Amino acid sequence: MTLVSWRPLDGVTVVDFTRMAPGGTGTLLLADLGATVHKIEHPTGGDDTRHLKPKVGADSSAQHQYMDRGKHSVRADLKQQADLALVRSLVADADAVIESFRPGVAARLGIGFRDLAAINPSLVYVSLSGYGQSGPRAATAGHDLNFVGYAGLLGETVPRVLQADVTGGILAALAIVSGVARARQDGTPAHVDLSLADAALALGGMQVVEALAARSLDVEVETPLDGQSPCYQIYRCADGRSLAVAAIEPKFWQRTVQLLGREEWLVRQHDPTLISEFGAVIATEPQAHWVEILVEDDTCVSPVLDPQDVSSDSHILERGALCEYDSVAGPLWQVASPFRNLATIPAAVGHPN
Repeated sequence: MTLVSWRPLDGVTVVDFTRMAPGGTGTLLLADLGATVHKIEHPTGGDDTRHLKPKVGADSSAQHQYMDRGKHSVRADLKQQADLALVRSLVADADAVIESFRPGVAARLGIGFRDLAAINPSLVYVSLSGYGQSGPRAATAGHDLNFVGYAGLLGETVPRVLQADVTGGILAALAIVSGVARARQDGTPAHVDLSLADAALALGGMQVVEALAARSLDVEVETPLDGQSPCYQIYRCADGRSLAVAAIEPKFWQRTVQLLGREEWLVRQHDPTLISEFGAVIATEPQAHWVEILVEDDTCVSPVLDPQDVSSDSHILERGALCEYDSVAGPLWQVASPFRNLATIPAAVGHPN
């Protein structure tokens, strides 16, 4: 199974001035879909993902191998006129540019929207920043945890995934595809102001508008997704592993309590006092037991896998969502492109240079 199976963006060229996950996620999706991505990296060190652990060779990491696969690395110091001329020549023939500097920095470097639109009048230019090009926090530093916190989505624990960063990257890819489609119709340029804080807000849109409406209407929020309902909860098993119960619809809850032999719990689906009782039952057996009893039935119950477990999951493997490839450090796993066009023949993909 190959990493990429559908390349509809062949012929689209993007110049990527971003670093790390947000912009990298967006241009990863574009590269997987066939776009030519020129990733501009500083001559000393390159992108920060190269230096994460675990290392893959002397100048790469597992994360870099994933995030920058299929892209063309261009080492350039934007403060040097010769290097600046090089990247401007790439932009002249490109469809889109994405940058992730704080507001005003790109312009000072000579790669702002006005600078580059002067040499490419139909350019789609995406500014992907923490808090956007305007507003009181526009120049403020931040990371994923800050953006998610400002969006009202952060609980008591640190999320294991970069919610705002990845969402922002996906939205950046969508903005580029949309902008290029329009520019190829009538030559219309675009300068898209995309904020990771706004992306976090969009990610939690349903929950945010629900909470705001409840406050305006002076009513209580009734949702099973806030961690207060036994039917939508994570429970610890006897072996220390966990079980994800998402039996929201009454039919799934009914089947779950039947299989547990606790039909009296049927009327307590949203009773928060049941959480501890439910948890006490789950804690009596290891995860494998509950997988056999509950997961194999139609209950919306599943095991909670550690990231190291996913390479042995039969569904993930059969889907080709993970693939092995030969790196300089030996065989390693890669997350495949999520796009699958069943009418196409799978294609290979290059790894970062």
